[in-house]
Amino acid sequence: MKKLLLLFVFLSCSQQKESPLQSYFSTHNIPAAFMSSVDKGGKISSYAFGPSRWGGKDTVNGDNIFRIYSMTKAIASVGVMQLVEKGLLTLDAPLNSLMPEMDSIPVFDGATLSYRHDTITLRHLLTHTSGFGYRFTSAKLAAFHPEKWIYKDDPRLFKSGRGWHYGTSTDWVGRVIEKVSGKDLETYLRDHVTGPLGMTSTWFNVPANLQDNIVTIGTRDTTGHFTEYPRVPDKPVTEFSAGGGLFGSPNDYLRFLRCMLNKGELEGVRVLKAETVSLMLKDNLPKDVSLHYEISGGLADSTDRWGLAWALEANPAEKIRPAGTAYWAGAANSFYTLDVENGIAVVYFSNFFPMNDSEAYELYRLMEGEAYERSKR
Repeated sequence: MKKLLLLFVFLSCSQQKESPLQSYFSTHNIPAAFMSSVDKGGKISSYAFGPSRWGGKDTVNGDNIFRIYSMTKAIASVGVMQLVEKGLLTLDAPLNSLMPEMDSIPVFDGATLSYRHDTITLRHLLTHTSGFGYRFTSAKLAAFHPEKWIYKDDPRLFKSGRGWHYGTSTDWVGRVIEKVSGKDLETYLRDHVTGPLGMTSTWFNVPANLQDNIVTIGTRDTTGHFTEYPRVPDKPVTEFSAGGGLFGSPNDYLRFLRCMLNKGELEGVRVLKAETVSLMLKDNLPKDVSLHYEISGGLADSTDRWGLAWALEANPAEKIRPAGTAYWAGAANSFYTLDVENGIAVVYFSNFFPMNDSEAYELYRLMEGEAYERSKR
């Protein structure tokens, strides 16, 4: 009888359906994924699929270290807002004198370059209304190949405040932090953001004792074949990209988002005032400026808005997250959701290109939907 009962239990369990997340991962070409969410009560739910090193036999975990690319931007933005709180910077004062190397960069005036000065503020940088772009988001910059170029960045695409273009603005935020604080960005963030929050796996240069935790990174071509890149950098970086240079773990990033959910405080450690976090979560774009991608494939759509670190959901057709929810991503298919109103945060980590892969994005959205459904129970 006992054997029959055990057989029944085994058969019942084996016949249970896979979760939608497991089913999706099993039927799509994603090498590995780790995702977590936290609800208003502080309960964390996590899912792990695939190995940390492609072809391996382990399962990726929340302490594995990923290249987080543009998810760096939110962390650096918190760092610079600390300096605003201290009165060392303001959002709307010109940065021209502080950053002459930025002020001197010319602006496209139609097809020609204008060398006339233009006021750039910290708010322009944090909202991507400074005019700085990326070559992969601008056909004009991609085609720009001067014989000599003495400046620290490409030309700006428009005068500050005249439009929105996703680009290197946050890298300039990092340089502002370094100049005002007198510390390199790695040291500043470790001293004031990632260190105090216990984000022990988040670094520009991952310490040697943590490098075994770094996951595989690579690219998937149009045939579905994956090619691996070097897993561990061969040399340390000395110029720190606030726009996309950090490595970090899912557990670390969820700690960061939990701090933002709690208006700047986590487990007795406060990194920002509550009113500062609220300001960062408000629409900070000029009313006549909208999110517009010159080259298609961007994460946000033109109905959405921008805070001081992230995009803000504003699409009336959105079916999962409510208006005002913050979100963004990293180039190697990592994503996050930050809904302070409902106390929900979601992180999703893969580590492959091309960016904004439709399969990875759909799995993230499934996880996001599950987090919201769970919050209703």
